[in-house]
Amino acid sequence: MSSITFGSFALPVSPIILLVSLMVGLLVVAILGRKQSISVGDSLVSIVIYSLVVGRIVFVIKFFDSYDSLWQVLDIRDRGFDMFSSFIAGLLILLLQIHRHPQQRKILIAGAATTVLLFTSIQGVINAGNEQSALPNLAFNTPQGASVNLQHVSNQNITVINLWASWCGPCRREMPVLYSAEQRFPSVKFIMLNQREPADVVTEFLAEIDLHFNYVLLDTKGDIATMMGAHGLPMTLFYDASGEMISSHFGEVSAASLQAELQNLTQKSTQ
Repeated sequence: MSSITFGSFALPVSPIILLVSLMVGLLVVAILGRKQSISVGDSLVSIVIYSLVVGRIVFVIKFFDSYDSLWQVLDIRDRGFDMFSSFIAGLLILLLQIHRHPQQRKILIAGAATTVLLFTSIQGVINAGNEQSALPNLAFNTPQGASVNLQHVSNQNITVINLWASWCGPCRREMPVLYSAEQRFPSVKFIMLNQREPADVVTEFLAEIDLHFNYVLLDTKGDIATMMGAHGLPMTLFYDASGEMISSHFGEVSAASLQAELQNLTQKSTQ
């Protein structure tokens, strides 16, 4: 599960998990602080914000060549964060806050621990579920009518499946990023799996954008989206060479976030 629906809107699940975890952490510090007449809610929020800022800065530095503008650097919708750096930064800020205000120590540690443990536990369960998802042994037609099996395309290579539609704005914006990555990583199989659109619409759209992907397939019933619990588009699925899904990304991918995913896949495939 990579997204959650609210009416007609679909949102990525990770930020929601973080928000819920922080709210529970704030509830813990509010209850404990009330007994001692100490308020540390603002301190906990500051720790989370500053740690995320550090994680973003480190991520941008690592993949700086993938950013073309300041807006792309500031656009955190690609969820490009170095989580290890965020954790270390959060820990150091927590220790600094405790040093400055020792009376907050127990309450602040309790709130921070609650937030981190809840977030990592829920995210871990979701990631474990993703890792159990194998590349489906399904066949889909090309816009020209030929049947193509996903596993045959993969053929024990790292595989990226992008679920998209021509009416989807984020899908259209990320297509040049995916096409560029397909050219840069010839050993990676990119499958552009259109969702619930007829062949003539897909053909006309591809001619309009003038991008010639190696594999464009039609999932006219949305089988993969249903199987993966995708409640919106775009969604990108990342499989290692053995055909196991390592991660998924709901929403528009940036060049940096895509490079990070491919780098992670490559490292795991060589272990």
